Amino acid sequence: MKANRLESYSITALTVILGILATTPAKSQPITPSNDGTGTTVNQNGNQFNIQGGTHNGTNLFHSFDQFNLHSGQTANFLTTPDTRNILGRITGGDPSIINGLIQVIGGNSNLFLMNPVGIMFGPNASLNVPASFSVTTATGIGFNSNNFWFQAMGTNDYANLVGDPSGYRFNISNPGAIVNEGNLSLNSGENLTLLGGTVINTGQLSTAGGNVTIAAVEGGSTLRISQPGHLLSLEVGSTTANGEDMSGITPLSLPELLTGGEITQATSMTVNENGDVVLIDSNTIISGTTGDAIASGDIDVSITPPLSKGGQGGYNFGGQFNVLGDRVAIIDANINADGLNGGGRVLIGGDFQGSGIVPNSQQTFVNNNSFISADATTNGDGGQVIIWSDGITNFAGNISARGGNFSGDGGFVEVSGKQQLIFDGNVDVSAAFGNPGTILLDPENITVGESENTESSETEIVDNNSEITSGENSETEIVDNNSEITSGENSENSETTENIDNSEIAENTESSETEIVDNNSEVASGENLETTENVDNSEIAENPNSETEVTSTENAENSETIEIETPIDPFAQDENSDVTISAENIGELSGDIILFADNDITINEKIETTESVELKAGRSININADIDTSIGNGNIELLGNNDEMNIANRSAGAASINQLDGTTLNAGSGTINIQLGNLGEVGDINLANLTTTGQILVNANGGNIVRVSDSSIINADSVLFETNGSGGIGFVGVPLQLNVENLEAVSGSGGAFFDVLGDVNIGDVSEDVNGIVT
Repeated sequence: MKANRLESYSITALTVILGILATTPAKSQPITPSNDGTGTTVNQNGNQFNIQGGTHNGTNLFHSFDQFNLHSGQTANFLTTPDTRNILGRITGGDPSIINGLIQVIGGNSNLFLMNPVGIMFGPNASLNVPASFSVTTATGIGFNSNNFWFQAMGTNDYANLVGDPSGYRFNISNPGAIVNEGNLSLNSGENLTLLGGTVINTGQLSTAGGNVTIAAVEGGSTLRISQPGHLLSLEVGSTTANGEDMSGITPLSLPELLTGGEITQATSMTVNENGDVVLIDSNTIISGTTGDAIASGDIDVSITPPLSKGGQGGYNFGGQFNVLGDRVAIIDANINADGLNGGGRVLIGGDFQGSGIVPNSQQTFVNNNSFISADATTNGDGGQVIIWSDGITNFAGNISARGGNFSGDGGFVEVSGKQQLIFDGNVDVSAAFGNPGTILLDPENITVGESENTESSETEIVDNNSEITSGENSETEIVDNNSEITSGENSENSETTENIDNSEIAENTESSETEIVDNNSEVASGENLETTENVDNSEIAENPNSETEVTSTENAENSETIEIETPIDPFAQDENSDVTISAENIGELSGDIILFADNDITINEKIETTESVELKAGRSININADIDTSIGNGNIELLGNNDEMNIANRSAGAASINQLDGTTLNAGSGTINIQLGNLGEVGDINLANLTTTGQILVNANGGNIVRVSDSSIINADSVLFETNGSGGIGFVGVPLQLNVENLEAVSGSGGAFFDVLGDVNIGDVSEDVNGIVT
C-alpha cells in the first residue's frame, strides 16, 4: 500500500466538550465552592486544593462548586472519613470543567461522583488516586431511592432524602454536555469507572484490573436506572420529568467553540482543521454533530495479570467488563483488554447478546481495522465473551480474541451482529490450546457471504501519477495518469478502449462501470468496451466503499508529486447497495465454530473453507451458491432453514427452502452433514447438489420434497437418513437421488422415495412409501 493513501473516519457527536487545556483559568483559583448553603470549603496549599465541609447525610457527603478545574501539577484533594461511602460533587457555575491534574480521595474508601452538565474534559496529564469507584457525568441529576429523589445539578436540594447509593441519572436537557478523556484514569482492582454524558469520547487510558469500565452516551430527555450498585452495564432508559428543575443556566459549548474560544488552546489528541471540523489526530476522524455518540479510542484495560489476585467476579482472577453504549457507537484505533488469569472477561459494544438484556442498544456500531479486543484466559479457564451489536447496522473490521487458557480451558464466545445489516471484514480467534474451540456467532436479519458475480455502477475518478486510490460502489472514476493498477471492473460493460493501454490491471466484477483512463502504458486485464485515452502509469485503484478521492498532478509527468484531497469517510453512512455481510476468506480465517444466524435468508456466494464446524441457521431460506469445505478439521456442516429459533417478525413471506447451486459441494471430511427445514413459516423443498462425508448425513424436509438439482448430483457418505412427511417425497420417478453410501434409512410422505444407489447398500428402516431403490 502506498504512502500517499489517507484513511479517514467521520463520526458525528453533538455537543462534544473537547477540553483543551487552559494555560490560565478564567478565575484566579481553579476550584471555588458555590455559595449555596452546601457548606463546601476549598483551602489551597501550594498546588493542592483541600476540599472539606459539605453536607453529610448518612453515608453520603455532598459538595457544590462554582467551578472545578485543574492545571497540570495541581491536585484536588477530597477529604473524607471511613464511614463515608459516597462523595458527590456538582459544578453549578455554567462553565465546563477542564481537568489536567490529579483528583484524589483521602481519609476513607469513598466512591466519588462528579457532575457538570455543561461538560467535562480530562487532559493528557489528568489522573486519579481514588480508593473506590469513580463516576463522571454531565447529567442534570443523580437519583436516589429508585429515582424518587434527586441530587440536582442546579438549584436547591433536599439532602435529607438523598440516602443510600445512587440509583440513576437524569438528563433533563435537550442536548446534554459531553465528556472527553485524554488522560490516564486508573482505579484499584475490582472497581467501577464510569463516563456518562450526551457524547463521550475517550482517547486516553481507562483501567481497573478485573473491574468495570463503562462509556455511555445518551440523548436528552433520558433517565438511566442502575439495577446493580456501581454498574452502568445494567440500566434502563425512560423519559424524564422536569420536577421543577431549572436548567436555564446550562448551555453546553460545542466542540469547535471550546477549541477556538477563550484561553483553552491546547489539545494533544484533537485539532480543528481549516473547515472548522474537529479531528481526532491519530485516526483522522471527524467529529461533527449528534448526541448519543460513544467513541472509544486509546487504551481500556480491565485485565487481570500476575501478581494480582483480585478479580472482578468474586476474586477468581477473571477479566473484568468493558461497556460502550450509545445510540451510535464507534471503536477507533482502540486497544481493549479484558484478559484474565483463570477466565476471560466480558466486552459489550453497542448492546448485549442478540440485543437482549436491559442495556440500551445502539442503532449503529462501527469497529475499525486498527482496533483490538481481547478477552483471553491467559493461564487456565475459558475465553471470555465479546458482543458487538446494533439494532440497525454493524460495520466490523476489527480484531477479537477470546482464547482458552494456555494450560486448560475452552475458547470463548463472540457475537458480531447488526439486527438489520452486518458488514464483517475483521478477525476473530476463539481457539483453545488444550480445550474445545469457542463459538463465533453472526446473526443479522439477512446474511450474504461473498459477492455475487456482478456489482453494479462502479465509477471512479483519478488524475495523477503513482497513487493508490480507494473507491468503491457507485463512485465515478476518471483516470488521467501513468502506470496504474485498477482493481474494479471485471466484466464491465458500456465502455471503449482506444489507445496505448499497458501495465495496468482491472479486476473484480463491476457491471456498468464507467471508467475513463486518460494516459498511456497500461494493461486492461478484463472488461468489455473500456474507453481509454493516453498515458496511464503507476497508480492503483482498490475497492473501498464510501470513499471519494481526487488526485491531481501534471499531465504525462511520471512519478510526479501527488496532491491528494480526500473526502472523509463516514463510518455511520448507510450503504443501501451493500448486501455483503462477510467474505468467505474472512470466515476461513476465523478460529472456532462458526454460526451464522439470520431471521430471514442466508446466501453463500463464495467458497467457505475452514477447519471448524459451520452452522447456518435461517428464519426462511438458505442458498448455497459455492462450496463449503470443513474436511481438513472434519467439522460438522449444518443448514437449518425455516428455523423456529428465529424471529418471525423479521421473516419475509414465502416458503422456506434450502437450495444448492448445481455443481456445489458440501464436504465435511468425516463430520456430520445435517440439513433441516423447521416450522417457523411456510415450508418449501430441499434441493441438493453434492454432499460428501465418510460420516453421517441427515436430511429432513418437514413435509417438503428432497430432490436433486441435476443428473450429476451425488451424495457420498457412510450412512444417510432422509425424512419428510405429509405430501412430501424423496426424489421423483425418473429423477431419483443418486447415492454412494453404505447404510440407507428413509421416512417419506405420500410423495414416495426414489434412489439410485451405486454399489451395495444396507437398507435400514424405510417407510411404506419408499417406492424404488435402484442399485
